[in-house]
Amino acid sequence: MRRPPFGSNPQVGERGSDTQRRILDAALEVFGTAGFSEARVELITERAGCSRPAFYQYFSSKEDAFFALASQLGHEMVDLAERLGSVTPDADGLAHLSDWIGQFMALHASRAPVFAAFPAASHEHQDRVGRSIDVNQSVGRALLKAFGKRENGRSRPLITCLVAVLIRSSFYAEQAPKGLDVQPLVEGLAKLFHRTLAEPIDGVNLHRGRRIRRTGIDVTAPAALVDGRSHGPRGQRTRRQLLDAGASVLPVRGYHDTRVDDIVAAAQVSHGTFYRYFDNVDDFFKALGAEAGTQMIDLVDQLTIDAPPAELRAWLDKWFTAYEANGGVFSTWQEMRAGPELVQFSQDVGAAVFTRLERQLASRSFGNPQIDASTFLALIERGPYNVLTLDFTAREETIDAMVTVIRRGYLAIED
Repeated sequence: MRRPPFGSNPQVGERGSDTQRRILDAALEVFGTAGFSEARVELITERAGCSRPAFYQYFSSKEDAFFALASQLGHEMVDLAERLGSVTPDADGLAHLSDWIGQFMALHASRAPVFAAFPAASHEHQDRVGRSIDVNQSVGRALLKAFGKRENGRSRPLITCLVAVLIRSSFYAEQAPKGLDVQPLVEGLAKLFHRTLAEPIDGVNLHRGRRIRRTGIDVTAPAALVDGRSHGPRGQRTRRQLLDAGASVLPVRGYHDTRVDDIVAAAQVSHGTFYRYFDNVDDFFKALGAEAGTQMIDLVDQLTIDAPPAELRAWLDKWFTAYEANGGVFSTWQEMRAGPELVQFSQDVGAAVFTRLERQLASRSFGNPQIDASTFLALIERGPYNVLTLDFTAREETIDAMVTVIRRGYLAIED
């Protein structure tokens, strides 16, 4: 279909459909190479080999083209989920689930730019973001049906968490070094899902006594990025005020669209005050990201994975509070490229968190600590994102669901 008011006949023929497909294919490539914020209609039309007027026959903007791609992806995700079929509580069922997860990760790889650009594209289009809830719930319902379970108030947030882990783990797989075999991650996810949605079953999704040794590497917490300026008590309070304001603006505006104007308006200070503490907005995000990373490591140091449920809930509540206070920086590391210093710091934070999780998971009598540390990181990264950014589920029910995944999926405890 053409957009109004292009042409008296809104329907297009084969040639028009081909043009529309070329535009969408080109948009996918541009979003992948330039990122959503830097993508321009001119780049898309150049890649598609068509004119700007041809583009505007079908799409009103790059955002319109992006959400057309997102809609296609949503249909593909739901279609794949509905083809899952039954997952039985035996080795054949686990193998079937593993094959399906491999197909999902392949779909993610083919549409990686859409997944990666979604946070940046969604900031000012909450009406369209709401449609992704339907996709998530459809995939979740298909998983519940595959395991013969019914959707209810308890199972809905549980399956929302698992779908989020699957999506984020697929992103991790794409960031892995080229040539690395992702099959262990596929199988680890399948066992995690099978233990959580069926039950821990010895000899099927649980092989006690067959532990894989951890790497043995413990990455120390990186040294905090030092602010070279000297501030008195009043200056420290003002700097704190600016950082808190930035943390409140970041989830609304997004990393690429947050400006000094936005920060000083939220902090109710002048531009001159901002530049007394930070050289520019990248310098500001370096401080915000470093602070969030340090707090992330401190919290992981306080985690005891096999703690009683009440202690796990208390830790997760702290984690959600830190996520909210830091404006979602935990989930925007890949966007925050404010110079090589912050890039290296964020990599060091990730490595420090990963090895801490790996060490705790290595104490079990089963499982792969490297794989399970990766998926556990996906769980604690995406749980608060679903609640505080996407508004998919409520905080308390999500925390309860995460406790269930940790105890049943990671510890094989059937409460």
